Amino acid sequence: MVGLAPLWRGWAATWQVEPSPQKQSTEPPWRGGERKIRSSWLGMALVGAGIGMAPWLFVLAAGLPSTTVASHWSTAWVGLDGAEALGLITTGTLLSLKDPRRCLAAAATATLLVADAWFDVTTAAPGSDRETAAAMAACPEIPLSILCAVLALRALPRRAVPLPHSGRYPSRRRFCARPHAF
Repeated sequence: MVGLAPLWRGWAATWQVEPSPQKQSTEPPWRGGERKIRSSWLGMALVGAGIGMAPWLFVLAAGLPSTTVASHWSTAWVGLDGAEALGLITTGTLLSLKDPRRCLAAAATATLLVADAWFDVTTAAPGSDRETAAAMAACPEIPLSILCAVLALRALPRRAVPLPHSGRYPSRRRFCARPHAF
């Protein structure tokens, strides 16, 4: 069992997770015994997977045809644009409700908008189609993705634990639930 204990620093209390005084579990951490997240091995595995994709990018660049016919082309685009619309609606709704999960919706929506702008421009035919795709990317898609990315970063939960390797706590004003109380 894990409990929350107040840590008083100045005028504000911050909360940190403390293990309960019960006997220690012999279960491995991934089964919920200690509640410690050991992400260093997972982080290294993800970095390795990203580096391992580099040769695959060269294989794709050399082996893919320059043109192709997709039988469900319109379905793919309608699905992508529908996901963007759903992401914008979800982000706006969660933002209006001040729900902390808005950072997840905003990050996903920003990613979808950037991907749509990229594929719109790179798959458009030369001429007026490419100009239209570039205008759509420059006007609504990229600015909306930047807005969603900023919303995602601003909505991230604040730290209530010491900064890594410093032993210092972040400033009160930045991490207090009610900064106007100071």
